[in-house]
Amino acid sequence: MNSESRNCQNCHNDFLIEPDDFAFYEKMKVPPPTFCPECRFLRRLCWRNNRSLFKRSCGLCDKSLVSFYKDDGVPVYCESCYSSDAWDMYQHGVDFDFSLPFLQQLEIVLNKQPRVFSVRYGTNINSDYSNSIVNSKNLYLTFSSIESEDIFYSENTDRSKNCLDCLSVRELQYCYWNVNSEKNHNCHFMHETRACLDSYFLFDCVNCSNCFMSSNLRNQSYVFYNKKLSKEEYEKELSRIYLDSFKNVELYKKEFNLLLKNSIHKYAQITASVNVSGDIINNSKNIKDSFDISESENVVDSYRSVKSKELMDCGWVLNGELEYESMTGSGGSYNQVSCFMCIASKDIQYSISCKNCSDCFGCVGLKNAKYCILNKQYSKEDYFNLLDKIKNQMTQMPYIDQQGRVYRYGEFFPLEMSLFGYNESLAYDFFPITKESALVNGYNWFDRPERDNLSSKNWNELNDSTKEITDSIIKEIFLCHSSGSAQCTKFFSIQANEFLFYKQKNLPLPRFCPNCRHYERLKYRNPMRLYKRECTNGCGRSFETTYAPDRPEKVYCEQCYQQEVL
Repeated sequence: MNSESRNCQNCHNDFLIEPDDFAFYEKMKVPPPTFCPECRFLRRLCWRNNRSLFKRSCGLCDKSLVSFYKDDGVPVYCESCYSSDAWDMYQHGVDFDFSLPFLQQLEIVLNKQPRVFSVRYGTNINSDYSNSIVNSKNLYLTFSSIESEDIFYSENTDRSKNCLDCLSVRELQYCYWNVNSEKNHNCHFMHETRACLDSYFLFDCVNCSNCFMSSNLRNQSYVFYNKKLSKEEYEKELSRIYLDSFKNVELYKKEFNLLLKNSIHKYAQITASVNVSGDIINNSKNIKDSFDISESENVVDSYRSVKSKELMDCGWVLNGELEYESMTGSGGSYNQVSCFMCIASKDIQYSISCKNCSDCFGCVGLKNAKYCILNKQYSKEDYFNLLDKIKNQMTQMPYIDQQGRVYRYGEFFPLEMSLFGYNESLAYDFFPITKESALVNGYNWFDRPERDNLSSKNWNELNDSTKEITDSIIKEIFLCHSSGSAQCTKFFSIQANEFLFYKQKNLPLPRFCPNCRHYERLKYRNPMRLYKRECTNGCGRSFETTYAPDRPEKVYCEQCYQQEVL
């Protein structure tokens, strides 16, 4: 089979479908997509809300909850109630109506069925103010975390402990502000670093200790501004660096940004991997155009896959296999098509928030269920007979949204069906747009209510140095320095354990709210988009990279990078 060029019905740009892609579609028994890869990614992101949290009450036991679902009239249940037999999970099941598009009928069930308050899997302890977590403990405003403990204000943290303000990290301990890093200990302000110890402001460094404001180092110690020093000289220089001062750290951040511009950048962050393309890929093989992939194989056009295989157009999959156009699958999920938050479930399609289910189609909020369609139970024979008819009906009578986008069998859920506003979802993180642009394109938008003007302190009233600030501040509410920006929460407080961390590490207390700090860290992540570019070193080799051709950084191919850095 040859490659074919198609035109995306969303952005109207051409995209290519390769022979291997056709083979996967045939394996999953779905037709080729009508959205380009980037628009498919955006569509899935609109269904993923990590950070927007709301105080709710359980619809059964009235327990106070923090949920990622705002109150739209549909009840949310706490984990205990949701998993119990105290409610009838089939109560909103309906017969299939061949006179209506399937997705329209699914939306009716979706807007009635009770929802579990948060995305959690395994045993999670003392982490009420977090979402999308697996076997974690003592998390606070931390999202998409796997097997981590004592983490504050972070996202995409795996197997890490005692860390604050981190993004896309693995196996860290006692670290502050690490981005795209792994296996660091007691390291702060680190970007794309691995196995470093007791260091500050490093970029692209591996197996280094006691280094400050340096880049492109390997197996080094006592390096200060990229200059090798003796232990005594380094300690003397470091003693003049007052990182307890917020003003000083802001100046060092500016120096760090200049260091990034002048350093060598590898075309992609790929380690211990074979036959891969994309960025932030670790210990994987046969990965194509994917990002944040770890211990996975045979993955295409996907984001944040861990210990998974045979995926295409997926996101946030842990221990999943054979999935297409699915989001947030974990716990051994298998053979899923167009699913969202379906945990430990197999052979299911077009389903949402199902757990331990199999052979279900168009179901919402079921657990331990089998042979169900639109939340109604069938016999095995009736299920498969009806299933074939529904798939044909989805092709003959597709769902057409308000923008004229056509959703036949095989397409992910429509953008306008999302339970979240564009600005609540991760679509805003990766593709930020204005409310006006969102509405023109048919995306949902959530107008956040104005927060009351709480009695708060201004940071200018306090000492610049953490050393001079007492623990009395944990009782205070502070005004964010950048209040008024798009995602700013305006007010925030300092938690007791957080304050202790800053004191012990001699780091400044933050003057910006957690959301503003998150969006600052996001600026250090390249876009999830690949460009063809030639090596800056002039060797003539080209590659695919997340660095656009017009960016000023020195971006090297693998061979030149190893000659210069390793």
